Amino acid sequence: MATLDSILTGEYIRPAPPSFPIRMLRGTLQFIRHKPLGAFGALVLIVIIVVGVFSPLIATHDPTEADLAAILEGPSSSHWFGTDFNGRDLFSRIVYGAQVTAMVGLGTVLLVAFLSLIVGVTSGYFGGRLDFGVQRLVDVWLSFPAIFLLLTLVAAPQGGASNGFFGLGRGPDIGPNPVNGDWFWYTFPRTTIVILTLGVVLAGGASRVVRSAVLATRANPYIEAAVVLGAAHPRIIVRHILPNIMPTVIVLATLQLGTAVLTEATISFLGVGITNVPTWGQMLSGRTRDLAATNLHLALVPGIAIFLAVFGFNMLGDALRDVLDPRLRGTR
Repeated sequence: MATLDSILTGEYIRPAPPSFPIRMLRGTLQFIRHKPLGAFGALVLIVIIVVGVFSPLIATHDPTEADLAAILEGPSSSHWFGTDFNGRDLFSRIVYGAQVTAMVGLGTVLLVAFLSLIVGVTSGYFGGRLDFGVQRLVDVWLSFPAIFLLLTLVAAPQGGASNGFFGLGRGPDIGPNPVNGDWFWYTFPRTTIVILTLGVVLAGGASRVVRSAVLATRANPYIEAAVVLGAAHPRIIVRHILPNIMPTVIVLATLQLGTAVLTEATISFLGVGITNVPTWGQMLSGRTRDLAATNLHLALVPGIAIFLAVFGFNMLGDALRDVLDPRLRGTR
């Protein structure tokens, strides 16, 4: 324990700060204690990523294999979530659907963050005529009917590897049951189209938020001082602008996770999105709508999966906003 004499004589030695793992652990426990719903959202995200990566090991059946002797079975020891109208195991289809959800969600978020940073930082930092021109383009961007972009998905056939939008069709011809190592390459081309479409659609509004954050940071005196001292624009952007707007970008990206997952499920439900592999939205379409009244598990299983994912991601984004925004810190 430090005393006045030990401090004055120089005998007091300041204790070393806790190591980085200890600080991370304390921060995580504090986040769980103060933001339990946000922690739930983070857990949902981690579970979806882990299940998606290890889906071949977690799935109990081939998700595309039809068992005519087990059509429309309820949950049982052999089929944990039951089977669908073709006798396919719903648990395995949910597991492989998590792979698509993780790819679409994270891919769309990264693309939205990348595009919004480029457009928002360029427009907000340089201002003037460039800002005016970029914002008019964003107005056109936001006014462009998103349904037209979604219709490009319809134009992508489900044929062989050489077909489809920009050559992105079904993917390599690897047979009717693309499980294990080939599943990723089977889903990648079609999933890429969905990610590109959702990313472009969502990035317009996100760039406006980033631009506002850049304008607020650009008005600070230390930015003006850096300009007066002759600091190069790239240095100012990298050293001062980006670090100050990254909390806004992180929160914005997290909130877009739920939107991306829900939109992908919607277009798959309509038969426009990823239709060549099991997805949660696709599991709700087709004959499921006709049979769900008498076989509730057909709609409940994928519906609950979509609800938990979207709810968890929204709660995570809301919690991160409260934690990273100093104006909201400690208010809720």
